Amino acid sequence: MKKISIVGDSISTYKNCNPDGYAVYYDAEIQSVNDMTGPDDTWWAQVIQALDGELCVNNSYSGSRVSGRGFPAACCEERTSALRTGTDRPDLILVYIGFNDFGYGVPVKRAGLTSDLTTFADAYVHMLRAIRQKEPQAAIVCGTIMRTVMRHRPNWAFPEDYGGFGLEDYNDVIRQACRRAQCLLADTSALNLRYETLDGTHPTRKGHATIAEAWCRCLQQLF
Repeated sequence: MKKISIVGDSISTYKNCNPDGYAVYYDAEIQSVNDMTGPDDTWWAQVIQALDGELCVNNSYSGSRVSGRGFPAACCEERTSALRTGTDRPDLILVYIGFNDFGYGVPVKRAGLTSDLTTFADAYVHMLRAIRQKEPQAAIVCGTIMRTVMRHRPNWAFPEDYGGFGLEDYNDVIRQACRRAQCLLADTSALNLRYETLDGTHPTRKGHATIAEAWCRCLQQLF
């Protein structure tokens, strides 16, 4: 059976499904208000089931960004080294992270610097290359950042720009990073599916199903 690891942020966390000590968003209270009844309601569990696989490691940390000089940034050594468990190594790694970089207006790139892990572009490529070096046997698939809707605010408009950088600036970085690091792209954003939230960021049970649908549609084209 194919072993699958996840790299993510709060969207992909779930109580008792992440490494010990990792910050988790979907605790019992948050699960309840978002209609979540168990891990099987998450996008990643639904994708793993669709692939007839099993979870290896869910390396997702609530509040984390791709960028940063240390833990819990997804580009750091601790995160890129934590995608296996014991003797089990992943056959497939699904990377779905970047919403916090976008939400906090992390610079996409700074001119004149050869490598700056506080920028999204450099950190994303560094993350992928580090994962590739540590898990050469695994296929790595990166998802672009999807837009959202809010359940109780039908007129709410998704904020396309934070800190001077638009969502598609970050998604273009992900697309380019996949080419540079020779990884696969799941261009979930390009499907124009918007997932349901209560707060504009974190998916409800229905929202997770939408993210899973987007991932499955992209993966069907890749494999």
